Amino acid sequence: MLDPMQIILTLHGLAGSKEGMYAFNIELARRNFTVVSVDLAGHGDSPLPYDIADTATMAQDAYAALRYVQQNWATVDNESYGVLSHSLGFRVAIELKDYPIAPMGYAAVGDIGQMELGLYLDFPGNLLIAVGEYDEMITVDDALNAIRIATGNESAVSDVTYGSLVNHTAYRLALAPTDHVFEAVDGTIVEESCKWLIQAVQGEGQLAYTLDPASQVYFNKTIATFTGAFSLLLSLFPLMLLVYTFIPEKQKPRKIENETEVFGFKKTFAISSVLGAIMITIYTVTSAGGFHLENIGLAWPKSMFAVGFILFYVLSAILFSITMFVLMGKEATKKAFASVGIQRLSLKQHVIDILRGLLIAGIGIIWLMSWLALCGLPEQMQPWTLIALIKWPVGVRGINTVIVTLFAIPYLVADAAWLRGLLLSKREWGANGDIKATIFAFIAKFAVSGILAVVVVFGTTALGLIAGKMVLLGLLLLLFLVVQLLTTIITAWTSLKFQNVWPAIILSAFILALVAVSSLPLI
Repeated sequence: MLDPMQIILTLHGLAGSKEGMYAFNIELARRNFTVVSVDLAGHGDSPLPYDIADTATMAQDAYAALRYVQQNWATVDNESYGVLSHSLGFRVAIELKDYPIAPMGYAAVGDIGQMELGLYLDFPGNLLIAVGEYDEMITVDDALNAIRIATGNESAVSDVTYGSLVNHTAYRLALAPTDHVFEAVDGTIVEESCKWLIQAVQGEGQLAYTLDPASQVYFNKTIATFTGAFSLLLSLFPLMLLVYTFIPEKQKPRKIENETEVFGFKKTFAISSVLGAIMITIYTVTSAGGFHLENIGLAWPKSMFAVGFILFYVLSAILFSITMFVLMGKEATKKAFASVGIQRLSLKQHVIDILRGLLIAGIGIIWLMSWLALCGLPEQMQPWTLIALIKWPVGVRGINTVIVTLFAIPYLVADAAWLRGLLLSKREWGANGDIKATIFAFIAKFAVSGILAVVVVFGTTALGLIAGKMVLLGLLLLLFLVVQLLTTIITAWTSLKFQNVWPAIILSAFILALVAVSSLPLI
């Protein structure tokens, strides 16, 4: 073990967090580095607003965290350190090259420092550029051009080190078979980054004495993260069933009969496909529109893309209703909404329906939040051991989560009418009818919307060459669809088990809001 140990400062990219850098953090810590990983402004646990252009202030904050550790930990070298960054984190890392104590080495993952076509940042010495061959924003030719500009060698290629690490003039390009998002957990990139920083910061000779960079264990956390999150969400089903079973009969949500019209399979699939296409179209338009509104200062609440989300929820609720009215007819649409409790009842009865649904959903929300709180207590567990990507909504994020939840409810009411009033209408399925009906509902709901989502993702990643935030539009759509799959399962399940979807609507609205707000930076 090295004593004192050098530090590696890790900096995430746009919409990332310190927890998302776990692959690098774990493997570097196993190789005698003290790792300092920070949340940039507006990300993770940071309550500060994020300004994509203010990399200087973010660098000051990161440097302050680094110096605090160097000056207060006896086992840490008080000067020697390196920096590893992902994506736009490199724009922060590169600011440090002019600081009084500059990094001894840099590993830039998923960014080549290109400001615009043919124009690059002033590259620091001892720089590794590690890029996925399928990175949506960086072509292999772009990466090769970057290393050639950095080295001044027009024939420079990947996997060759140019210059001298001792003289701080070394450069290297590493390519891996991955895309932009998964660069942060790619084994080849993790290995190359560890090798580079060991040599640049600890010394070239140290590579022969340290743990082989190819010997990696971080993927165990990848498995734990996803299985932990999946298991937690899966636990909601028996929990809701237990609550429903043990609450007094008078407090249970009323059973609403599904007396909707039954259309033929082809017509049902066609209507559902139109609704799915409308959903993706509205998402794309409102997200792009919200992106523009945020750029001109019209942002509410203060989370990136939150304006677009709210516009999406409002417009989708309206256009879903209009489309169902046009394609299904007035009476069939009324019955579809009646199947989810939207019918001519007294205001008191509607309030009772919502409160009884809230009783079951509320316990599910408390269950989720309790685990999020537990996973965030370093004294009890390693920080965010189970759930690395969803955070407890602290401060402004808590307020934003409530706001987005409230706006999501009307959308999910219309979505539930689509699901229960059209796709889960009572058909003669024979044996295992509920299973067959649910499978058909999923296929009809997500077949067309899934295909269109892929088109949007590829389109927005292409636009990411112009505006980095546009990439998030597509990636957030994929995340939204994954969560939408979960909420559809919850809605279908409560429809069949409770004959009432209000618990699912409220719980799903909260989950959608929590994922969106915790995944995106404050602005």
